[in-house]
Amino acid sequence: MPMDRGKYPPDWEEISYRIRFERANGVCEWCGAEHGEPHPVTGSVVILTVHHIGIDKPDGTPGDREDKLDCREENLAALCQRCHLNADMDMHQVKAARTRHEKKYQTMAAVAAGQRSLFDEQ
Repeated sequence: MPMDRGKYPPDWEEISYRIRFERANGVCEWCGAEHGEPHPVTGSVVILTVHHIGIDKPDGTPGDREDKLDCREENLAALCQRCHLNADMDMHQVKAARTRHEKKYQTMAAVAAGQRSLFDEQ
């Protein structure tokens, strides 16, 4: 899924580069897969990304993985695609369920308005 750059700080490219290549030295911080090399499990070429972990803030405020402006060092991790997808799996599942529900509702609303559904029997 493409990132919405409007949710990130203006210097995101520099922050991302620093986390991936200066701090993590081009290696996934969770599984050790190396950027640009075949992934040891999937075989796909590893592209490191930066994950927002959602760690609570020092003042006790709960962290939020969706707060892309929270670029504290301890809140970011350099991850391969596989680890990043697994880290966000719960969010992906919730969003997918919501999308399926909305599509079903839209279809039901269209049928109620007199439009035939693609699923109507001929």
